[in-house]
Amino acid sequence: MQLTDRSGATVPEALLVRAIPEVVSTAESWGYLPDVGLYFAKHEAGPDLMVAFADGGAADGWRSLALVLTAVGLGALGLLFLLNLVFSRWALRPVQRAWAQQQQFIADASHELKTPLTVILANNAILRQRGGDTIASQRQWIESTQVEAERMQGLVTDMLDLARPAPEGAQASEGPAGIVDLSRLVEGEALTFEAVAFERELMWECAIDKGITVRGNATRLQRAVAVLLDNACKYTNAGGTVTVTLRAHASEAVLSVRNSGEPIDEADLPHLFDRFYRADAARTHNAADAENNGGEPGANTGGYGLGLAIARDIAQAHKGTIAVTSTAQEGTTFTLRLPLA
Repeated sequence: MQLTDRSGATVPEALLVRAIPEVVSTAESWGYLPDVGLYFAKHEAGPDLMVAFADGGAADGWRSLALVLTAVGLGALGLLFLLNLVFSRWALRPVQRAWAQQQQFIADASHELKTPLTVILANNAILRQRGGDTIASQRQWIESTQVEAERMQGLVTDMLDLARPAPEGAQASEGPAGIVDLSRLVEGEALTFEAVAFERELMWECAIDKGITVRGNATRLQRAVAVLLDNACKYTNAGGTVTVTLRAHASEAVLSVRNSGEPIDEADLPHLFDRFYRADAARTHNAADAENNGGEPGANTGGYGLGLAIARDIAQAHKGTIAVTSTAQEGTTFTLRLPLA
């Protein structure tokens, strides 16, 4: 008989007819009856047998909920792990990139220094073997050593220049930042390189607006301008034209240096400002050199590919930008933009 006064529910008679024989026949004191979906627990009380039933659906519901919650928890932990992995890689990417660039820079610098050092050692070996000869007869070896030493000096200077992260790094040796008359600065550099252009039989055109000023380090800005002008001279073949334009546009000073030489290959354009990058071997060793040696007028054209990288760093340090375009119709144009003072 059902003791309804001791229970909050009743079991349908149809289920009891199927459940009671299984409960009585089993030796277990508790268990689950899958055929009727009931849990049971039985206890002998004298001549009577007391059986308690529980709905298996409710228990299964809690089990399903527990499984769902466990799956959700594991999914959340997995997602959190993936997010942490992604963000950690994202955070470490600049460090890895900087490390790789540093390693590449050291490797490239070592490679570039190796050649002049080899030449100097070879020249010294020749001089030692010919110790009895006059200085005049060995002039070529002495001059070769001088040239290679100057190239090494230029490379070391450029490397130190690139090591400065901001204009503040240059203030100790090059003076503090302040208001710079960019018009006068560009005019002076253009006048210097006009003589270089004349020697190379180039047409030199200038259009410089007066009174354009920017805030920054005059020596560093002069270096950037010299790099662009020197680069234009090297790109341009005899009879070509170099055009220098400085104007104020909106809140920026815009310096454009255009040359009519051979266009730079489109694949090379994104890499021109990379350190030690040269567009191709032909442009490295002749007057159409794609890079430069830091902007010294009349210097050898076989640069190390650091000049444009230096110009870009100077522009960025002054909160400006530098860009390049190159087509067969318009020639090559480098554009330096700096905030007006």
